[in-house]
Amino acid sequence: MNKKILALAIGCTLLSACGNQPSETLADLPAATIPQEPAIEIPQPDIATLQRSYEQALASNTDSHTRRQIRLRLADLEMERLEQQQADNPGIAVSYRSAVQHYEVLAAESPGDDYILYRLARARALDGEMGESLQALEKIAAAAPESPFIAEVLFRRGEAAFNRKDYPAAARDFRALLQQGDTPFDGNPFTDNARYMLGWSEFKSSEYRRSAETFLQLLDQLHGRAPFDELPAGQRRLAEDSLRGLALGFSYQGGAGAIESFSPAGEHRPYQHHLYRALGDWYGEKERYRESANTYLAFVENHPQSPEAPALHLRAIETLQNARLPGEVLPAKREFVQRYGIRSDYWQQSDNAQRERLADWLRPWLAELAKYDHARAQALATQQTLATQQTLATQQTLATQKGKSEQSAAEIARQAQTAYLAAADLYQQYAETFPEDSDTPEMVFLMAECLEHAGDDPGAWSAYSAVAWEYRDPQRGAEAGYGAILAASRMQQRTGGEQQTLWLDRKTEASLKFADAWPGDRRALPVLLDAADNLFRQTRYPEAIAAAQRASEWQPPPDRRQTQNLYLVLGHSYFELQDYPQAELAYTSVLQGAAPEESAYKTAQQRLQAAIYRQAELAMGSGPNEEGLRHLLRIRDSGRTDIAATAQYDAINYLIDMQDWQRASAELADFRQYYPAHRLAPTLAAKAVVIFQALGLPGDAAGELLRLAQSDPDAEVRRQSLFMAAEHFQQAGETDKAIAAYRQYSEQWQQPAEQRLEAQYQLVQLHDKSRRQQRNPWLQSLAYNKVESPRGRYLAAYAQSELAEQSFQSFARLPLRLPLKASLADKKRALDTTVADYRKVLKFNIAEFTTQANFRLAEVYRQLSRDLMESQRPNGLDALELEQYEILLEEQAYPFEEKAIELHEANIQRTTDGIYDDWVKRSFDSLGKLLPARYQKPEKTLGWSNALH
Repeated sequence: MNKKILALAIGCTLLSACGNQPSETLADLPAATIPQEPAIEIPQPDIATLQRSYEQALASNTDSHTRRQIRLRLADLEMERLEQQQADNPGIAVSYRSAVQHYEVLAAESPGDDYILYRLARARALDGEMGESLQALEKIAAAAPESPFIAEVLFRRGEAAFNRKDYPAAARDFRALLQQGDTPFDGNPFTDNARYMLGWSEFKSSEYRRSAETFLQLLDQLHGRAPFDELPAGQRRLAEDSLRGLALGFSYQGGAGAIESFSPAGEHRPYQHHLYRALGDWYGEKERYRESANTYLAFVENHPQSPEAPALHLRAIETLQNARLPGEVLPAKREFVQRYGIRSDYWQQSDNAQRERLADWLRPWLAELAKYDHARAQALATQQTLATQQTLATQQTLATQKGKSEQSAAEIARQAQTAYLAAADLYQQYAETFPEDSDTPEMVFLMAECLEHAGDDPGAWSAYSAVAWEYRDPQRGAEAGYGAILAASRMQQRTGGEQQTLWLDRKTEASLKFADAWPGDRRALPVLLDAADNLFRQTRYPEAIAAAQRASEWQPPPDRRQTQNLYLVLGHSYFELQDYPQAELAYTSVLQGAAPEESAYKTAQQRLQAAIYRQAELAMGSGPNEEGLRHLLRIRDSGRTDIAATAQYDAINYLIDMQDWQRASAELADFRQYYPAHRLAPTLAAKAVVIFQALGLPGDAAGELLRLAQSDPDAEVRRQSLFMAAEHFQQAGETDKAIAAYRQYSEQWQQPAEQRLEAQYQLVQLHDKSRRQQRNPWLQSLAYNKVESPRGRYLAAYAQSELAEQSFQSFARLPLRLPLKASLADKKRALDTTVADYRKVLKFNIAEFTTQANFRLAEVYRQLSRDLMESQRPNGLDALELEQYEILLEEQAYPFEEKAIELHEANIQRTTDGIYDDWVKRSFDSLGKLLPARYQKPEKTLGWSNALH
């Protein structure tokens, strides 16, 4: 074999010997451009064959350097042979002396060769020569501090120092080793063990904080590779021993409080719970149970959201139980429920798997804590009852003693309420956590009882309802259902407005469900009847009817009082639904079973008549008819009540509408006989008038109205009746009675003013013109009235016009006789009076009377002119004198004629305002006579063509 091949073989052999050195991998090779050939497995020669080959090479080679390399290879092959022999025979001690001798010879030749010294130390160690092995390592440290074997050298030396309890020396070597590389992946396989041994070395040197930091560095690296329970066995043992070392160190540094001081930048390590658990377990082994539990709970307090917090909390509770510390177990369990129960933030943030674990832990403790608080609440309630009794017993003692007893009772009551609420809360948490659990109905029932005793009726109602109708608990369902009814009833009584309505709804619903679910319960029928009544009050009429009908069919049957109530509910409900025939039947059933003096009888009677009345109204929907009248008139069959009176009164009206005067008259008389003081009785007078008029008896109607005007207590009725009596006397032709009635009205009733004017107007009409002496005072009263309404002004204008007409007629009848001067003066005075009267008419500016007044004024002057021309001539005048006299008369008459023309022309001008009445026509006629050339022309009719349109 040539030297090159031999050197390559020796180099490969040395590399295989240094198994802990990093070797080049495929990832370190450059990328290949040509596909690799398939790997060919080359058979390895056995060690003996290699030894013979190297011995032959040694014998034939004379180069000193090559010979040294061959001898080293032969030493390594001998070492490998012995190791293989040991591996093949683990139960037999193998001597490595032959390998030691090979390395000793080589070491003597090359005292500074670190590899040879390392192999020598290894061979001596395997042969049991530990001291000699250490000496070889010491030589490496002294001669080759940069040797790749320096790590093991430092580790072995540090290990030896530790074994002889030279802990500072051990710590120095381990620290020096760690400076070679932080992890075994940096090429140093001793890092983990060195750090572990360094931690113990520092601990043994009482450097507890430094020791803890070293152990934590090791745990940081180990946990960075994998969780502790997933590490290889060796590394897992290192982690466990390191945790124990930390536990010892923490115990010397103040216990659990020291752990958090090692957290980097305030952040806890992912394995922080292992630190607390290790310390807690160590305390437990030492039977320091309270410290052990407090350590676990310290982790819970410091890391409440940690996934490991519940397990450590649980471990704390178990520790306290094992230590038989019941006073501390219960608070710890209560805190566990608060921290990890279904209402906690922890629960909300947990996944399903974690929740299942929590539920398994919570199940027994929730029930235990709830029943503990429940029992305590009951005990306090009993104590409070005794305290209250004591308070009553001390009423005859000193006031101060009484006050103390009352205070004590109130405090106990508050404590009992608090305990009941605490128990209820735990029962509810149990139900929320385990909704499908077989024990949940019982827990919810107990919760309802606690809430009821605590005064929380809304909560009690909800819990009782759940037991009765959600869980359908066969054992406690009936009691729970009735409890829900009572709770809702209490709330309804205590609240108002919308809340009261809400609780009434809930009470009603619970009652109906109770009757459906437990019909055999003695409370079912009363509950159902109460529900029917409530349904009616809630205007849920169809449901009220269904409940009442069901109650009517109940077995055993309801008693008399219950029967009355259910039929009243039926009647009221049917009435509200406008099913009046059914309502009538129900009320009739009540009347048949009740005595007249009972309130139920009176109520049913009133509602029965109302139901019949409604039937009459419906029948009369399209107008009066016999069916509607029959309903109205049969109402009185069940009693002469106010409703019966109203119905009969309506019947009278309908008979009047139907013009059935004889029946109307008979019913009216019957009404007056049975209801003489009824509030509607006074209004019958007007209806009697209509009836008597229809029967052709206006005088009878007037006489009745006159009696009413004299006797009715209502002044307004008296007033109207008197006026109507006058009207009907006038209609009957009994003028004197009519005048007397109108005169009485005018004198007795000043208000309303317009109606008084109407009475005076009728008096004017009833006094014909032949009775001016009786007529004129009424005309004057009308003419001078101060009523500013249109009717008042009209009647004033009318009366003034009538008075002016009388003046005109007096003027017109006054002749001009000789001596003319005297008679003309009388005529002139009459003219002035007439003109003055008509000017008063004109002031009212009412067209109907204005045109008449203008016409009469014109005619006054025309009449005077004509009378002058037609006046008596003096006797003894010759023809000339007579002609001259007539000329003088014409001169006197002409101005009056001109004045007449002027006034007539002014009157006819009103046609431009659309006024063309008889007085305007008469002015045209007068002008035709006064100015025939202008105004007496034949009318021409013009044709009209639509062509332009």
